[in-house]
Amino acid sequence: MSENYWERVIGNAKQNLYLKDLKEAALSSFKDESDNYKQKLVYNLLETVRNNDQKEFFYILIKAINKPKGNFKELWKKLQNNYDIMPEETFVNFAYSIILGIMATY
Repeated sequence: MSENYWERVIGNAKQNLYLKDLKEAALSSFKDESDNYKQKLVYNLLETVRNNDQKEFFYILIKAINKPKGNFKELWKKLQNNYDIMPEETFVNFAYSIILGIMATY
């Protein structure tokens, strides 16, 4: 079975962005949030993707996961490890992986 991922080669090192892992991190992070909150968040995130506004997408997402309560450590780790290697052409795939992970919780 083939996994969905993006690969970037820097020098001799390969860096991979696994979209399935990103989706699962979003799913586990948002599973305890209210459905109403998640629906508003998904709507706002979809609007930023439609407008191809990468800065606004990450502003909304980071604002949503920057709370003391909740289990956002895994998602933070995935974002931290993958944000720098993500080329602009993968933004839509990256964003939809997170959005689908959130939507899978309700």
